[in-house]
Amino acid sequence: MSSYPLLRLRRGRGYPLLNGHPWLFSGAFTSLPRDLAFGAVVDVATESGEWLARGHLNADNTIAFRALTFDPDEAIDEDFYVRRIEAALAVRRLLPAQTNAYRLIHAEADYLPGLIADRYDRWLVTQFHTAGVERQREAILSALERALSADGVLGILTRDDVKAREREGLLVGGAGVARGMAPDMIEIVENGLRYTIDPLGGQKTGFFLDQREKRARVRELAPEASSLLNLFAYSGGFALAGLAGNPALATVNVDSSAPSLDLSRRSYILNGFHPDDERHEFVDSDVTRYLQRAVANGRRFDIVVVDPPAFAKSLAQKDRALRGYASLNALATQTLAPNGLLLTCSCSGAVNAAEFEEAVRQGLWRAGRRHARLVASFGPSVDHPTLPGFSEDRYLKALLLTVE
Repeated sequence: MSSYPLLRLRRGRGYPLLNGHPWLFSGAFTSLPRDLAFGAVVDVATESGEWLARGHLNADNTIAFRALTFDPDEAIDEDFYVRRIEAALAVRRLLPAQTNAYRLIHAEADYLPGLIADRYDRWLVTQFHTAGVERQREAILSALERALSADGVLGILTRDDVKAREREGLLVGGAGVARGMAPDMIEIVENGLRYTIDPLGGQKTGFFLDQREKRARVRELAPEASSLLNLFAYSGGFALAGLAGNPALATVNVDSSAPSLDLSRRSYILNGFHPDDERHEFVDSDVTRYLQRAVANGRRFDIVVVDPPAFAKSLAQKDRALRGYASLNALATQTLAPNGLLLTCSCSGAVNAAEFEEAVRQGLWRAGRRHARLVASFGPSVDHPTLPGFSEDRYLKALLLTVE
């Protein structure tokens, strides 16, 4: 017999779990006990008592249940986490050998909801987004040590500064080293390019690993270009990818964060490019204001990359976000040279791919650039997989267009 509390669902509300979806909302249950600790492990059954899944419960969140296993004989203990981490490692072996930075654990997609673990060379940076993984933090950290014991990992860092924790009733704190040791800065390699990252103070966990494939495409296309505008540049990843494909490329990195631009300069130097070279600009500015000045001054670029932070983290923000994407892409397109390339991205989970594409189309038309062709779109990658039927997880959308 299971030692986990058993919760029953209303009639017909087990359909998501039966189809592999990892979530249940609070209204699916006949009742939710208030005496269970946040993040407790529970079993879920149909109204007739048929066992469905085992996972974490948070009765105070709209997403009340997150499935961990569909095997009634699988206990949720440290060994469970070791098995999950080892399975995730097996998938990441499909990544190119010349890359030592990748997402090791991608939450629900690796059947570990709420947990993020990014690998940067010999260090891991983790995020505990939900009450379930927070409650089992020590077991998970120990499991990571065990699963990676032969891989030369020197330290595990934690980032508790993510606002997603608030929705789970968790404290939003700081960052620190949970296991071993870690330097202030880490050097990583991606497709042969070197980047400097700040694992404790940088954005996300230190680097935008989910844009690897898009950076590779920019690198492929750069030989046909003479200039690249990198908007919301952070640590200059897209500009450096362009330079790897065309060392003569003129680049402009625009970001409102001076520390981010400092990371860009560091990474330029690492790869043999001189940030003081007149061909390269690092502009500390609000992106919209920069674009307005660029349009007024008639500046044009062969490649424009638009990679903003999330405009909508909830459905309530979606309409405003779509208007924002249309306006931003209208401005960005006005700085694009004839027959130029626009790579535009959205990481808003509340905006789906079709909605984002329509917002971009509106922006193009508003800018008077109606002859555009969509030549590529990007979805999940090897280290940012998603589950079949779990569209809520597909936060990142990117479109590559040629614009006459």
